Amino acid sequence: MRLRTGDPEMAREINRALVLHLLRNHEAISRTWIARHLHLSKVTISTIINDLLEKGYVLEIGEGSSIEKGGRRPIMLSLNTSSKFVVGVDLGTTNTVLAIGDMKGNVLKEKRVPTSRNHRVENIIGQVAYLVDETIRESGVNRDKIVGLGVAVAGQVEKNLGLIIFSPHFNWHNVRIAELLEAKTGLKTAADNYTRVMAIGEMWLGEGKNVPNFIFINVGYGVGSAIVIEGKIYHHHSEFGHIFITKNKVRCPCGKYGCLEIVASGSAIEKQANQLMVGQDKTWLSAKMVAERALEGDSVAKNIYREAGRYLGRGISILANSLNPEKIIIGGGVSLAGSLLLDPIIREFKENTMDVVKEKTKVCRSLLGMDAAVNGAIAMALNDIIFDFELVIRQLINTQIAT
Repeated sequence: MRLRTGDPEMAREINRALVLHLLRNHEAISRTWIARHLHLSKVTISTIINDLLEKGYVLEIGEGSSIEKGGRRPIMLSLNTSSKFVVGVDLGTTNTVLAIGDMKGNVLKEKRVPTSRNHRVENIIGQVAYLVDETIRESGVNRDKIVGLGVAVAGQVEKNLGLIIFSPHFNWHNVRIAELLEAKTGLKTAADNYTRVMAIGEMWLGEGKNVPNFIFINVGYGVGSAIVIEGKIYHHHSEFGHIFITKNKVRCPCGKYGCLEIVASGSAIEKQANQLMVGQDKTWLSAKMVAERALEGDSVAKNIYREAGRYLGRGISILANSLNPEKIIIGGGVSLAGSLLLDPIIREFKENTMDVVKEKTKVCRSLLGMDAAVNGAIAMALNDIIFDFELVIRQLINTQIAT
């Protein structure tokens, strides 16, 4: 590999990140294999590995098979998954989910609690900080091994600044959430938009693993999207839920008419159901309850999900025709309805997508379900604090190395 930088320190950081990237994605590899794979000298790799061994990030796990007849058996290396840990937080307005994750993103301890109804910034920050400490204590992990915190939150987020520009559900404006949580917890903190964090979770542990180009669609109370290009989250502030999809007389909270979110989100499903299906007991029907009725054979409930799926499929086809992704992953709470939603999405997608895109692009449900955000928050913290994942992606693109 020829690094495209004249800065030796940057070169060392990139090489270290690349080595960690390989160790994360392979159970057991040797120094020689790493050197050959990255086109780096054995001396360079040995220096990096010795440093990682000293820090406890890597373990020598025994001898492997000899590469050449009569050759020495190589010492095999593995990532020490319990060397460091991070905390992931799915910060919702109703519930907050926290989890402790190891170096490979595996969850050791998960905690779910109601979010405080007092949405003042200082109150929520205080609650999250307290819950982080409580979750760490309950996990039994030594606090010294916790190196970072990742937070998923709904709204417009400027990740590089750790800044929530606007979160409508909390009614927050210009909140420096990363800085505030770092001050309260003493942990390096990364924060990003809920849907983008869910996509990171899919990249690490779900349908997006080893898929360089995909679109993640979050169908929950609203409708959002995250785009992954060459293994990297595209940070944009576009609103997939507010593309024009149909002529109707229902005004969206954004002020426009015909938005996808008005006809295909969880809130839209609930609104339609409660207009058409309210029983004698006048019980408010949630999107989940509507799905349950549909599965029991209720024709009105089935039609509500069918229509939502049709509109989603139409909207997704617009993205696919423009970006030609390898996969489109459907996640969020409403996606738990399974084939009720997915079947009409796929039918409409195929009807409205160009043949070349249709043949290449797979539409599927999230593997992580409602855990996508907290898993993604763990992965984001690991990416930003330990693996320097952005460096890896940039270098892989520049050198076109297939790892």
